[in-house]
Amino acid sequence: MCRRLYLALVCAAVSLVAITSCGHQKFPEWRGVTPYRFPYGAWEASRLVAVGEMRNMRGYGEQVADRFPAAMSPLVHRLYWCTAEFDVAAIVKGERPSPAKKYLWASVSPDCNLWLWPDNPHAVDRRFQTRVWFVREDGEFLRPPVDSGMVPYIGFFTKWENVRSTTEARRELGTLLLTPSANSDNLDDYADYLGNVIDIACDLLLKTDCALQLRRLADMGSPKLRENACGFLKGEFAEDCQLPNGASRSR
Repeated sequence: MCRRLYLALVCAAVSLVAITSCGHQKFPEWRGVTPYRFPYGAWEASRLVAVGEMRNMRGYGEQVADRFPAAMSPLVHRLYWCTAEFDVAAIVKGERPSPAKKYLWASVSPDCNLWLWPDNPHAVDRRFQTRVWFVREDGEFLRPPVDSGMVPYIGFFTKWENVRSTTEARRELGTLLLTPSANSDNLDDYADYLGNVIDIACDLLLKTDCALQLRRLADMGSPKLRENACGFLKGEFAEDCQLPNGASRSR
């Protein structure tokens, strides 16, 4: 599945080139990878995964170069760096960061925003009520796993339930990823999206819980979702879905 593709793509595509200063302003090295649509890559690359919101976004500085590292268009000669305060609601992976550490990212646009689709004001990310961020620590800053090519966060249409521990947060996130209404407007759309997040969900949940959730999805009444859920059940756990009459569906 997608986790097997991830390792090959990232190992082949990551470019690390230090461009550290512009005048007296210092910047971290910009990291880019070939665009990878599955968030499992960001999940694996992040030592910290946390639920929360970025607040008080503001400019940090402008960086100019004749050429930025590979994966960046050669037509781009200026990056706009921005910072934000990370208001953490729950930790899913890793340790809670120091509140003093700000989140730092680079953009080709001077607007300091973190929309997944910044040019589309009607995109679904405007409706997210919960965001789960993929983060790494880089010196005095928190940073996305890469600056280009991976999603910085996963968003949901529902609010996060308060949990008291990382174990509960992992279970909550795994369940949200396998809840169609939290991710999509209809079951057929979610059927297409399921493949993007199934690997993370099954990493978070117990094997028995993940298999149970896939069977639940298969029985929601969408033939497309049933086909995909049963396919993942077979591929991940070598188990068949049970049809309503008790017969198994082989794939």
